[in-house]
Amino acid sequence: MILDIGSISLDTTTTPFKTATEIMGGSATFFGLVASFFAETGLVGVVGDDYPEEYISILEERLDTRGLVVEKGRSFRFDSRFGYDLGVRTTLKTELNVFGDWSPVIPEEYADAEYVYIGNIGPEQQLRVLDQVNRPKITVADTIEFWILNQREWLLELISRVDGMVLNDEEVRQLCETPNIVKGARAILEMGPDFVIIKKGEHGAILFTREMIFPTCGYPLEEVVDPTGAGDCFAGGFMGHLARSGDLSRKTLREAVVYGNVMGSFAVERFGVERFLDLTMEEIEGRYRKYKSMVSF
Repeated sequence: MILDIGSISLDTTTTPFKTATEIMGGSATFFGLVASFFAETGLVGVVGDDYPEEYISILEERLDTRGLVVEKGRSFRFDSRFGYDLGVRTTLKTELNVFGDWSPVIPEEYADAEYVYIGNIGPEQQLRVLDQVNRPKITVADTIEFWILNQREWLLELISRVDGMVLNDEEVRQLCETPNIVKGARAILEMGPDFVIIKKGEHGAILFTREMIFPTCGYPLEEVVDPTGAGDCFAGGFMGHLARSGDLSRKTLREAVVYGNVMGSFAVERFGVERFLDLTMEEIEGRYRKYKSMVSF
């Protein structure tokens, strides 16, 4: 099983072409729906009692939701805007609501999960999650600028305890105080993890281990609608392939990065999680094969 911990939000996203209001969002939502294509995935998160029943049903259909808590109050909300450069997002409003005081509790049935992904929650909360799981094969965590700036000491402890970190290039520069992401990746590896993945948006991602650097390009698309959640979908594809394979070899890690790029490319084709509601495994494998043929030489 893959254990998926993170935020579950109602997103309002504005682009020059359309505004989508209070659609499904959050790191745990994007990651979980993607990972569930590859392996059984258990969701741990919190929503308010205003979270739409329709969205609850989608989560229940795709995921094991024993770790989903519904609390009295308003759900986490996130509003953002993109200009014609869809690679640059402006945050308009963040309302943590019930998510603000949430402390993750891992159900007993999830404690033996072999694959653990801890998405964008505070590093102190992420550390509490690690204390509640029993000897997973692999633990991977994400973070954002806010935690780098405001909970750096907790974040450094987290990095020292996980097997892998997934960050974007700007977060690496902020965390390591260097303009060079290769130096930044090396510095993070020195903190303890076995690997670091640096996401570069439409330009793909780079996997770093102590012995290997594996750069990958993004999947070329003619149309991008909404980049929200693409990084979490990358992580879902990455962890999903590892869990499906049951293998952590260098070859499988590299394949997993490519599956991450593929799933991120599907994410941006529609608003929110919409693309994953009718996506098939046949389409996923077809795009993976096409990606592989494009980069082979």
